[in-house]
Amino acid sequence: MGSAVNVRYPRKAEIERAVQAAKACGIDVAGFEIAPGGIIRIMEPRANAVVANDFDRWADKL
Repeated sequence: MGSAVNVRYPRKAEIERAVQAAKACGIDVAGFEIAPGGIIRIMEPRANAVVANDFDRWADKL
C-alpha cells in the first residue's frame, strides 16, 4: 500500500573522509553535523566574538 521512505544518514567512513578533506584544505574543524540524505556539514570555530556593548568592552580590558 504505502511505500516506505528510505532515509540514509552518512556512514562513518564518509564523515571521516569529509573531515580529512576539510583539514587538508586548511579548515580548523570544530565539529560536524549530519542530516538525512547523506548531508555532512563541517563546522569551524569562530575567531572572535563580536563585543555587543560598552560594558563588555570595559570588562575585556580588565
